[in-house]
Amino acid sequence: MMTPNGNDSGDDLGGLNGMADAVLSPCPESESNTQRSSSVLTSGRSAGKILEAFDTAEGVGARVLRSIGTPALWNLSPFLILDHASVGQGAGFPDHPHRGMATVTYVLEGTMQHEDFMGNYGRLSRGDVQWMTAGRGVVHAEMPVVDPAHPVDAVALQLWLDLPAAKKMVKPSYKEKKADALARATFPGGNVVVVSGQSHGAVGPIRPIAGCWFLDFTLEAGGEVWQPIPEGWTACIYVLEGAVAVGDAGKEVAKQNVCVLSAVVGEEGVQIRSRPRSGSRFVLIAGEPLDQPMVLQGPFVSTSRDGAAQALRDYQSGRNGFEKALGWRSDIGKDVGMVRRKPRRKGEEEWEERDPREKGRGGKRREDKDDSEVDAGRGGSKGKGNGRSGRR
Repeated sequence: MMTPNGNDSGDDLGGLNGMADAVLSPCPESESNTQRSSSVLTSGRSAGKILEAFDTAEGVGARVLRSIGTPALWNLSPFLILDHASVGQGAGFPDHPHRGMATVTYVLEGTMQHEDFMGNYGRLSRGDVQWMTAGRGVVHAEMPVVDPAHPVDAVALQLWLDLPAAKKMVKPSYKEKKADALARATFPGGNVVVVSGQSHGAVGPIRPIAGCWFLDFTLEAGGEVWQPIPEGWTACIYVLEGAVAVGDAGKEVAKQNVCVLSAVVGEEGVQIRSRPRSGSRFVLIAGEPLDQPMVLQGPFVSTSRDGAAQALRDYQSGRNGFEKALGWRSDIGKDVGMVRRKPRRKGEEEWEERDPREKGRGGKRREDKDDSEVDAGRGGSKGKGNGRSGRR
């Protein structure tokens, strides 16, 4: 857990320390790591499903491009949601709860601030990263820091990760790292920031959650990289700038598109190239899929519908991890709130501003009549309903 000034206080990601040693064991890498070794025959992953991120309104006045967590790419275990968010002055994500999951927030532009009911406060600027393990329960707010004289939207990636069933009720924790503390490596034609995991001999300083790697690559025009990925792990790339060609077939993935990589036995990594005349930037995320059902109801993640419903009851009554929620109000989100009101037409959701701390009316908590139980496999689902209307 973090102290209010943002420094580590020793609690490492809600008791998930034990995964780190196995996750950070060396992967087979070539000397340069930019191409497959010429002396060893290796098999590369190929491009699977490619989808354009879905633009949607979230929070109060914010826009997100959602690439994972849409009807077309419902569940990519262990990943639940990947959002590319843009948040301007007067917008944001006021007080709201979570349970049973973790988030990674990586700031691309501007400044975001975080405050939670554990007493943590953090301010993240370009290149900074925050890991939050909700565990048994947390309530927090995420708001931009905007200078009215020089307004710049806060732009960030936020990744939601499912937690293993045995870890869903761990103690919540918060951890952040500044950009200059993140591991980096350069190679001919590009560079990488290792938020988590490893690449080109650089190892991320933040222990992964549920086996997650998070790599930020920049390639020059015509540049290429070979990135080893543990066999059997779920992996995908999301393109931030330019376009890239994936795998031996060179399938193109455009800006603001996500590409799910194949995961066939024997595939050791992936080859990615920029266009000959333009550079590119993309993130690669990878993690070990979880062999468990998944139910996501708003901001609560469980392995059953009963568990998700219990999370909502616990939040509303201030029990089982949400004891601090009753009466707590963040300073950064106190002037912004929203509740759902009756839609004008079927299927439409509308929101109005209101104090988000009213009992049972959490700022961004959304209750769905239907929720979906989703298999741990890639994109499989069963049951009715969207179940994913709650944001952050």
